[in-house]
Amino acid sequence: MNCLVTKKTKAKEWFTIIAPKIFDEREIGRTMTSDPKSMIGRKLILSMMELTDSFDKFYMKISFRIIKIEGNKAYTIFDGSECLRDYISRMVLRRSRRIDTIQDLKTKDGLTMRVKCLAIISKRIKSNIQLKIRNQIKEKIKKEVESLTLEEFVNKIISDEIKKKILREERRIYPVRNFEIRKTEMSTQAKTE
Repeated sequence: MNCLVTKKTKAKEWFTIIAPKIFDEREIGRTMTSDPKSMIGRKLILSMMELTDSFDKFYMKISFRIIKIEGNKAYTIFDGSECLRDYISRMVLRRSRRIDTIQDLKTKDGLTMRVKCLAIISKRIKSNIQLKIRNQIKEKIKKEVESLTLEEFVNKIISDEIKKKILREERRIYPVRNFEIRKTEMSTQAKTE
């Protein structure tokens, strides 16, 4: 005898994905699932243009991570930012020098993040000047991150406030052509909180 076992499947429901307070808790997407718990930890990447309705930051992507489900809403936290590779490639032209910095820092509200910066110098420079620029950028970024909450830091990245400040100060040492906080990543500890 052939016996057929049927498994009851749960109906799928629509869930609205909500941005964190930094982005005014606006709707950033919708998804369908039969198991809401499976959405926790899922990552969502959006263009800054979509979030701010402004073309000024066309080159930046923001990632969010779903941390909780309430009713038919999935709430997220900021998980990082990244500049598009095309944008970085256009910045680094022939006969220019690229100065990279990578730091693990803690915000004023105790969240740990990795901050990767990039400075572009128009021509070849001596290694001691390059080292001085790198160290000053590290020092200034560390000071900024540690004196701000995550929300304040993200707002300063979006408004280019930190970028303009560092460019202005670094140009006193050497004519830095461009500067960008090219990537931020929240640590795994911060993602679970």
